[in-house]
Amino acid sequence: MNKKTIGFLFLIGVIIAGCSTRDYFGELSDKEIILFQIEGQSGSTQISGDTIYVKIADDLYLTSLSTLSASNIKVSDYATVSPSVGEKKDFSKPVVYTVQAEDGSTREYYVIVLRGGAIQSQIPNSSFDLWYTVPYSNDGYAEIGENEGDKTWGTGNQGAIIALNGNTSKLPTKPYEIEIGNYAAELTTTDMGFFGSIAGKGVAAGNIFTGIFEIGNTINARPVFGIPYTQTPVAFKVDYKYSPTEGLLDGRRKPVDGVDAMDMYVILEKREGDNVKRLGVGWFRRSEEQKEWETQEVEIKYAKGKAPEGVEEYAKQALKYGHDGNTAATDPSMMPEATWGDIAIDKPTHILVVFTSSYLGDYFIGAPDSKLVVDNFELIF
Repeated sequence: MNKKTIGFLFLIGVIIAGCSTRDYFGELSDKEIILFQIEGQSGSTQISGDTIYVKIADDLYLTSLSTLSASNIKVSDYATVSPSVGEKKDFSKPVVYTVQAEDGSTREYYVIVLRGGAIQSQIPNSSFDLWYTVPYSNDGYAEIGENEGDKTWGTGNQGAIIALNGNTSKLPTKPYEIEIGNYAAELTTTDMGFFGSIAGKGVAAGNIFTGIFEIGNTINARPVFGIPYTQTPVAFKVDYKYSPTEGLLDGRRKPVDGVDAMDMYVILEKREGDNVKRLGVGWFRRSEEQKEWETQEVEIKYAKGKAPEGVEEYAKQALKYGHDGNTAATDPSMMPEATWGDIAIDKPTHILVVFTSSYLGDYFIGAPDSKLVVDNFELIF
């Protein structure tokens, strides 16, 4: 498929954005498992074709393997999956999960649970050295991770490449080569041009986050924040450089008052189905330039039934792309305060780590060419 064809298909998608895709193409046949997580999971999920590999800690593997359930499953739009979240199964052998598309067609996935040892304290690929090439049209682009099945870290590149009409050179997130074999992540706020502005997504912040990017049916493409994690770090640190630019633009590429700033944060959550309790948060926001490498350490503050003392107001809000977020929100003020747990009685199940070159990037607001480079992320205990 050439770039002109891709651009035309994106424009058609924009035109019908206000209507259901099904109104134009009938019932959908998509039937993929996009995200699969199991209780007690250790590390990230690997999806390889129709096989899903997950690891659990030794104690659960030895005592509870026959009575585990999926804690989170995301499938294609309008599809359903069986068994459902929370339904106990015997994972001493592969368990079949069947996804049924809206048109009635089905696809089977085989979930294999492996013994994962102790739950990892550090998140894999936190040095951002591992990248792989995603084929695209007659070209390709770099994506974070060891390979396509690595679902630890995500970026918005999969959605941006469509709005950019296949121009891989302008993607917001790229590897930054420090020396041969040593990489960081370069995040650049990007003007998405005419196609992006029609959809109200004319500015895209560079980002990298724990989780996946769910492409859906293009119109509702979005990040899905968070991966399984059960530890309680007291802080995080990261090496970074930041170069903000002037001239905030909104999703229609119209000027907006204010200055740009970068964001980096860690959030620990307890998830039970659709219910989320925020247990810990460490957040660093900066609008000043940082030309040389700087190591920033940020304390993670834990909740005791309410927001921890000293946490900024913006760090108290639910996230647009969080598990309990509202992906239709167009203004941060629309987001309610998060529901807080009590670290004395609640234990984390998930960790969200987010870096972005424009702090309002969730709402398609930023200054084109603002750039954040991050390396050597580490959790401190």
